Amino acid sequence: MTGVLLINMGGANSPKELKVFLARMFKDPFILPFGKPGRSLLSFIISNTRYKKSWKKYLAIGGSPIIEATEQTQKSLQEKLGENYLVDIAFSYSAPLIKDSIQSLLSMGIRQLTIIPLYPQASFSTTDSVQSDVNAALAGVNNIEVNFVREFYDHPDFVNFWAKLIKDHIDQNQSVAPLLLFSAHSIPKALVDKGDTYPQAIEASAKAIAESLDCQWWVAYQSGMKRSEWIGPDVNVVIKYLALQAVSEIIIIPISFVNENLETLYDIDQQIIPAAKDILGIKNISRVNIPVADPEFINLLCRLAQAK
Repeated sequence: MTGVLLINMGGANSPKELKVFLARMFKDPFILPFGKPGRSLLSFIISNTRYKKSWKKYLAIGGSPIIEATEQTQKSLQEKLGENYLVDIAFSYSAPLIKDSIQSLLSMGIRQLTIIPLYPQASFSTTDSVQSDVNAALAGVNNIEVNFVREFYDHPDFVNFWAKLIKDHIDQNQSVAPLLLFSAHSIPKALVDKGDTYPQAIEASAKAIAESLDCQWWVAYQSGMKRSEWIGPDVNVVIKYLALQAVSEIIIIPISFVNENLETLYDIDQQIIPAAKDILGIKNISRVNIPVADPEFINLLCRLAQAK
């Protein structure tokens, strides 16, 4: 039997859980590349000062959807793969943690394991962090074959997954000639300077999807902490520019995510789009929603799990 482990960032269902989530995240050396004492101090400060404000945002979107979405994805993939596979989930910063899920799979006799981080475009801050945790969990384990799926942004099924979602959105909204604005989570420029290929992967996936639909397109980034130190252009800046260019119809595609989260449901839906409509006067601006366990996405995961 082959084990398949789907890994995501995780989430929280209460203020207490969110505080723990933030503390774990900012202790991660792939998130804060400082020495352990400095990370521990910053983690303590950030988690204690930010969790209440962040929880208000979670309440505004009805709670974090990541855990439930990942669980539904696991169930659908298990049904698709059948009895020769055992599909499990793990999270980097909330339970079940990566080390615990891997230990559980090993205890059930799994010796062939496929790891699929649910980040289409690999980055030091996400995929490499997962790789490090997986390596630590498997240290000293013998007789195990591991297939680590580093990224899948250029897989034909990933392109088809987004192309279908966008095409359905265009049809439902009776759009005529929309501009596709691909928005991805920003990362520090320092990571790119060290060789992080995330921006190139974002551009490549956006280009493939837009060209398959014969649409004009832009790439922008969101949720950067300091604009001068994080990659851009910032999505709000791009929307202002497009408004000045008299672009009247924009569809936002959250290209770096495979499920809804705070960045889509709060940042885009409750901040970016209302500002574009009310302040910039762009009435025809909308976002493509990410369905839970979409059949096209499950097909993609199935092929990734079965590939050798």
